[in-house]
Amino acid sequence: MSIFEQLRPFVSLCQACGMMPFTIEQNLITNKFEKFTFSFRHLTTWWFFLVLFVLHPALFFVSGYIAKDAPPDLLLGKDMPITVNIMLLVTTMCFIVELLLSRWIILHYRQLRNAIEAVQEVEQLLGKKFISQHQSSVTTRFVIGFILIISVSVGCVIANEPAYEALLPKNVNVFLMTLVYFVLVLIFVLFQCTYLLFYMCYYVIAHYVQLLLHSDVKERRIISLKAKESNDVMRRNVLIFDYLCRASQELNGIFSVPILILLTSKFISVVAFAFAYIYNKFIRYDDMLENHSLMFASMFFVYWIQIFVLLTAADMPANQVRLLRERVTAISSSGLSQSLDVKLLAMTSLVQIDEKRVRLSAAGLFEVGVHLIPTLAGAVVTYMVILLDT
Repeated sequence: MSIFEQLRPFVSLCQACGMMPFTIEQNLITNKFEKFTFSFRHLTTWWFFLVLFVLHPALFFVSGYIAKDAPPDLLLGKDMPITVNIMLLVTTMCFIVELLLSRWIILHYRQLRNAIEAVQEVEQLLGKKFISQHQSSVTTRFVIGFILIISVSVGCVIANEPAYEALLPKNVNVFLMTLVYFVLVLIFVLFQCTYLLFYMCYYVIAHYVQLLLHSDVKERRIISLKAKESNDVMRRNVLIFDYLCRASQELNGIFSVPILILLTSKFISVVAFAFAYIYNKFIRYDDMLENHSLMFASMFFVYWIQIFVLLTAADMPANQVRLLRERVTAISSSGLSQSLDVKLLAMTSLVQIDEKRVRLSAAGLFEVGVHLIPTLAGAVVTYMVILLDT
C-alpha cells in the first residue's frame, strides 16, 4: 500500500479543521491516490474558505467587540510590571502570526506537488511488492497524533477559560457562546495539525530512506554474485536517494521560513509564560496573573512539546541518511565488492549520500535539529534570570 493511501485519515483531519483546500484525486483505473487537486466543485474547498473568511474573522470581531467593554484593569492588571504587559502582547501577536503560517502551504502548492511526485517516483522504483513487505507506521503515528491534538486543543481551551469568562458578558447568548468555543477548538486543532503535518512530511522522507537500508541488507548476496546486477542495484538506490533529496528540498522550501518564525515565537512565548508565572508566585502577587496561572503553566509545557516535535521531525531524515552512509561504507570496504566498477560506484554513492542534502535550515540561518534543545533551554534560563533581576 502506498504511503499516500495511509495518509488519507490525516488529510481528512487537515481538511476538517480548514487547513487545506485540496482534495485527493484517485486514479480511475487503480482507484488509488494519484494527486491533490484544487477545484470549486469540491466541498473541501468551500469549507476551507468558510473557515478562513467567515469563522475566523467572526471570532476576532466578536472578541474585539466584547473586549472593548472590559475594564482596563482586567486586561493589564493594576500592579503588573510593563515587562509582563509587553511580553504578553508579543505572545498575542505570535498567536496571530501562527494562524497565518498554518495557511503557508497553500502559497507553495507547486512545491508540495513536486515533493509528492518525487515520492511517487521513489515508490515506482522500489516496487509495490517491496513496499507492501515494509509497511510504514503512518497509521499508528496518526492515531497517537490525533489523540494528542484533541487532548491538547481541549486542554488549551479549558486552561484559557478564565479569560473567556472574564471577557464574555454573563448574559451572553448560548448559541454565540457555543460558536465561540467551537471556533476556538477549531483554531487550536488547526495549530496542532500544522505541527503534525510537518512531522508527517519528514517522516515520509525518513521512512523511504530507511527502506534503502532494508534493501541493502538483502542485496549483499547480489553484490557477491554478479557485479552487473550489483551495479544496477546501487545505481537504483542512488537514484531513489536523489528523488528523496529532491522531495526534501521542496519541503525545505515550504517550511524554511515558517520554522524560523515558529521557533522564534515559541521561544518568546515560553519566556513570557514562565516569567509571568514565576513573577506572580514568587515575587509579587497579582489577581489577574493568578487567574491565568493555569494557562501560563499549561501553555509553557505545550509550547515546549511543539518545539520538540519540530526539532525531532527535522532530524529524522538526516539520522536515516547517516545510517545509510554507514551501511554503504561498510559494504564498499568489505570483501564483497571485488570488481573495480563496484568499488568506484560505491565511492561515488558515498559522495552523493550526504545528510546535508536533506537537512532543514531556518531561512538559511542555522540547521534545525534536536541539537538546538540545550541552546534553547539555556537561552530561556538566561533571559529568565535577566528579567527577574530587572
